[in-house]
Amino acid sequence: MTAARPKTTVRHALVIATQCPAAKQQLSNLVTRANELHRLLTDPEIGACSPSDPDGGLALRSGEASQRQIEDAVRAAAHRADEAGAVLVLAFLGHGQTPLGNSKLYYMAYDTRVDHAASSVAIGNLLTDAGDLPGVKGIITLIDTCHAGAGAPDTQELAGGFSLGKSRYSLLMAAAASQKAYDLDFSRELASLLRDGVPGTGELLRASALKLALTDRILRQNCQVLDWDGDPDAVEELWVAVNLRRPAWTPGRHIGDLGRQDLDEALATWPEHPVPGEGWNRPALRELCERAVGSAAPGALRVWQVAYGLVHAGVTADMVHEWAGQALSTPTLHSVAADLNSDYEAARPPLDRVHPPKWMEGSALLRHILEHAALRTSVRGNPVARLARVVAAIADRCGLDTDDERVRAWARDARGDIELRDAVARQAALRQDRRWRLVISLHAAQIDWPETVSVWLRDGGHSEYHEVHHCEPSRTGVERLFPEIIRWARKKVPGGAPITNVDVVVPAPLLLTWEPERASAGRTWLGVRNTVVLRWAGRLAVPGFLAGMNEEDRDRLKELDERCPGDTGAPVDWLSEHDTRDAGMLSERLSLGCYERAIGLDHRPPHIAELMEALLIHTPILLWPRTDSDVGSSGRDRLGEYWDRLPDHFIEAYRHRWSAEAGGPIRPAGTRDERLADLAGLRAAWHDLDWLDFCGWFEQHHPIDQWSA
Repeated sequence: MTAARPKTTVRHALVIATQCPAAKQQLSNLVTRANELHRLLTDPEIGACSPSDPDGGLALRSGEASQRQIEDAVRAAAHRADEAGAVLVLAFLGHGQTPLGNSKLYYMAYDTRVDHAASSVAIGNLLTDAGDLPGVKGIITLIDTCHAGAGAPDTQELAGGFSLGKSRYSLLMAAAASQKAYDLDFSRELASLLRDGVPGTGELLRASALKLALTDRILRQNCQVLDWDGDPDAVEELWVAVNLRRPAWTPGRHIGDLGRQDLDEALATWPEHPVPGEGWNRPALRELCERAVGSAAPGALRVWQVAYGLVHAGVTADMVHEWAGQALSTPTLHSVAADLNSDYEAARPPLDRVHPPKWMEGSALLRHILEHAALRTSVRGNPVARLARVVAAIADRCGLDTDDERVRAWARDARGDIELRDAVARQAALRQDRRWRLVISLHAAQIDWPETVSVWLRDGGHSEYHEVHHCEPSRTGVERLFPEIIRWARKKVPGGAPITNVDVVVPAPLLLTWEPERASAGRTWLGVRNTVVLRWAGRLAVPGFLAGMNEEDRDRLKELDERCPGDTGAPVDWLSEHDTRDAGMLSERLSLGCYERAIGLDHRPPHIAELMEALLIHTPILLWPRTDSDVGSSGRDRLGEYWDRLPDHFIEAYRHRWSAEAGGPIRPAGTRDERLADLAGLRAAWHDLDWLDFCGWFEQHHPIDQWSA
């Protein structure tokens, strides 16, 4: 996706979030909201900022930043923006206070005292000084505190200063100067708007447009905006983020957003290219191919590759619409994208994953997937093989036949008969791998280790085979069964195909201490050859006092699925040390539904064992650190990058860690394997829609009278 901004624009971002113990009102999810906003502002496709703080600003978003730390950090960020000629985006989340009769906001640091200006941060003064530096191209400020509207700089000072009034400011504030702000509603809804985009507001999201959109979402406080632009040489307004719901570029129905980007970049390298009178429709693209083939200009070859790929993508789109018809849907296309990503990641070297924007759906989504296959994964300009993979995946997911005459004619015309047969075979192998799942369940445990282990072999949505194995109630006793269970499962699968997907159902007390993927399953650990996913036993047979838990979480999972394509961060509410310190307050927040997404612990609190079951009851997806160390920002970033491939990719991350710990090959920095390894510090109990379907089947066929999770 091409951001509609000048390529020379330099942007820096600094996000500050701190509690103030003196305020006696702790803000829930403060660190999570701040980190989420920081990720959005520093995403190249959204905020397009570079982190201003050299270490990424983690300490400033920790909830414990002091007045001195905050003031020094803002001044240092201003000097960096001055040297770089950058726009500086500042965000302040937390508490604010104003003196009676004085509309001046004092941001409350961790060491601030109530009604004490000298220990507070005078935001207006900091902004005035920062914007007055000659190299700073503008200050954009987001303030989520009580009395946020009082954070605007004094306009008399803006009109003067060393810049002689040429400074530029754009402020978006959570509440009026006389109002309270409520529990970071502003930050939560602002992040949602940045992730999703705002329809009908143009290419870029400015503070004024965001203020109008927030007005419909936040009812208890009045957001405010202040824009000041005294620079006579400014060529564009200050903007907060690229709009992911910006108007579609439609010079012709045969090119989508991704194709537009590649074609624009290719044409820029060949100034002599023809200019079509009616946009880049298919005849114009074919003519462009012919002209490019006959040109010796350096950029002509790339133009030919892109135009040729776009022609094939367009022809394929027409065929798919005619052939698949009503069988196609947006969820089906997301499943197709997931299958293609499996294929792309298995390639050597790995190919770029298809990652459509969240707002994209229907025909635009199909076009995006096809253009990605034709332009981003093809080798030496031949897109047919990758487009055939898309066709095979659509056939599989829609239950269609690739022997249909329309598909065969498409393959014939594209000289891709062999490529189509290869693609169908690869999709069949992927379907076989996806189809069978082995369930190893310890749900019979009364406290921790059970005396019996139940196993099921599932074929798609059906549980075809079931056995109960007796064992010694210990870890050794349970793990001793694994080789026998694997042999049993392989004998049941037609053709003796290997079982790659294993669900291990674990009581809550064992989730923190047991890693079943490291148990021996014969020659190797269970997780070396299998994708192992942890499930909490409490969802397999729901006790009466939790009736309806799985049904309610089906809706939550659907919401998470709808928001993850194209999102830059994972849909996770991270709980900080402050959030978990008081177990009673955390339980109350959970009961009130304060956490609407997946839940993650960014640390291991001393009483984590006491919290686990309460957390598992209130979220279908729970994440926590594998060791006593905190979850670093790199782990959270990778979670967003790989969200649509989780939980399966956790086991691959663990394998990389195991190899490194055993002295295996070192992965080069920056490679996919090295990036994926950042996930290895996370553990997860993951319950997706497919698993909840199995839980529903289990409750109907295997009622349990005496049970404890």
